[in-house]
Amino acid sequence: MGRSRAGVEIHSTAIVSDSAEIGERSTIWAFVQVMDGVEIGKDCVIGNGVYIDRNVKIGNNVKIHNKACIYEGTIIEDDVFIGPGVCFTNDKYPRYDKTRRMGGIFWKVGKSSSIGANVTILPGVNIGAKANIGAGSVVTKDVPAGMLSYGNPAEVMGKTKISKE
Repeated sequence: MGRSRAGVEIHSTAIVSDSAEIGERSTIWAFVQVMDGVEIGKDCVIGNGVYIDRNVKIGNNVKIHNKACIYEGTIIEDDVFIGPGVCFTNDKYPRYDKTRRMGGIFWKVGKSSSIGANVTILPGVNIGAKANIGAGSVVTKDVPAGMLSYGNPAEVMGKTKISKE
């Protein structure tokens, strides 16, 4: 697999900041970038090619699939699933301006929520606990807890069906 940090598996091609905190039994796969100040909880899986920007907070038992982009200001609570290619966009008004610094944008993904493949989440949009976002959706506004949302733009289509364990 590559190198290890106290109970954490890190692929040899991953770039992980020395200041990043990574919980026990977590796995970081190939070509991942984990920047300064990141906190990743226990029992997480970070898939191939994921980018995790500075100061992102990720809870326990989180699975982030391949090629997802998690930008500064994101908080992901416990037991969350993030599908491949998910992008938390980080610029409300995308234009090139070398003098402009982004910042002050925050996202929160609530406990036990699930975000499908290739979902785009606009800056500052929050996902409630136990919410589900359908694959390919463009999320332009907050999704309430326990709701299913999908489409472009994503709309709330009903309640999430949670299986009983």
